[in-house]
Amino acid sequence: MFRKYIALPLFLIMITGFAATLERPAKITIKNNVDMRNGPGSYYKLILRLKPEATVNQIDQEQQWLKVKTNNKTGWIPERSAYTSGTQPESSPDQDQVTGNAEDAFDELAKGEGDTSGSATASPAQVAAAVKGFAKTFTSQKTNRQETELVENFNAYINPDAYEEFRNKRLGSWTWEKAQSRVKISTDKAPVLDPQREQIGWGIANVIAQHGLIRDRALQQYLTHIALVIAENSHSYETSVQVYILDSEQFTGYACPNGAIFVSKKVLQTIESEAEFAFFIAHELAHVVLNHGMQETKKRETKIRAEQRFNELNQELDNQEEKYKKTEQELTRLANQIYEYTVKDRLKQYEYSADYWGIAYVYRAGYDPHGGLNLLQKIYNEDGDFKQQIGKAKWKGTSLRKRIIKIENQIEDYDLPDGYGMSYPEVWHQKMQGLGE
Repeated sequence: MFRKYIALPLFLIMITGFAATLERPAKITIKNNVDMRNGPGSYYKLILRLKPEATVNQIDQEQQWLKVKTNNKTGWIPERSAYTSGTQPESSPDQDQVTGNAEDAFDELAKGEGDTSGSATASPAQVAAAVKGFAKTFTSQKTNRQETELVENFNAYINPDAYEEFRNKRLGSWTWEKAQSRVKISTDKAPVLDPQREQIGWGIANVIAQHGLIRDRALQQYLTHIALVIAENSHSYETSVQVYILDSEQFTGYACPNGAIFVSKKVLQTIESEAEFAFFIAHELAHVVLNHGMQETKKRETKIRAEQRFNELNQELDNQEEKYKKTEQELTRLANQIYEYTVKDRLKQYEYSADYWGIAYVYRAGYDPHGGLNLLQKIYNEDGDFKQQIGKAKWKGTSLRKRIIKIENQIEDYDLPDGYGMSYPEVWHQKMQGLGE
């Protein structure tokens, strides 16, 4: 009888110990630069930036986001940014070089908020210092101004509660698995966070903003909410997007490498539903997440030049100020090339690719893909085909007729049920009332 009383507590201790073993945080290794946020989404605030090969403890998971703990801080990172159990780090010399270049550039431009070199993390203040420093310099070179208002709120642009309320109304019980059942995409094909590209993106965005913005916070939030719904259904679901309204009568749109998307007043006045705007944003976002600007820039450089892009940063320089200048010069050179790509007509293969994936993102998010067709047909009816109008404005370069035909075939292949997809024309018109007045 005495043995029975002893056996039961021992059994409970064994069970408790086994459960504790199962719940013990799993140590995982970070693949690439990644932002750890205070919630499972790109619209939450930045807590830390983790560098490649940093180790963190995974304590939970929600959809495609992992909850992790490191440096006594707890936050969320995209699943695709970490090596989970059973996987091994794989890299190539080229990727290692790119990663090293990006980190060197970030470390140099973050000076003044603490040295990040040799550290596995960077603070929001250090990230902001690198971003703002380059944006100010690049803007000054392009416009003779130094205003960086656009960059001031890069870590506090979205209210998470407001966005999640909007998303729940639009998507209901959406899951990543449901989106994958519509159009399956591989997130491995999307580029990862590159601090160099982020700095360049904010610099370019700040320059574009100097052309004049319409300051309507409520409208910007509404447009950004739609953009976030699309971003969460893209190859790079952790992309932090922000929408800005250009005070322009041209049918114009720009997508910057940092996720900033500019849409002109003329575009908003032409569009008649959320579904049409969703396609416009999805098309621009596809250029960002598929890295078209960086791809085109790299093609213009010789392989030797690409390998030497940040060669100076690997040299031991006694003068830190000179090292900073060299870093900034290299970033500026690359930024100028990407800026030219951003504001000029794109190659038709990139436009076709952005159309294809734009329609796919819209479909995955539950919007009516015909909105994209409606928008392009509307522009075609108003302005004709763009084949002979290259150079007039953004979205006016590649033949619209060919784009329309390709999208028609793509939607037909989806074999959509009658009445599929959201559109919300009434809500759209209500939101656009008084635009620019």
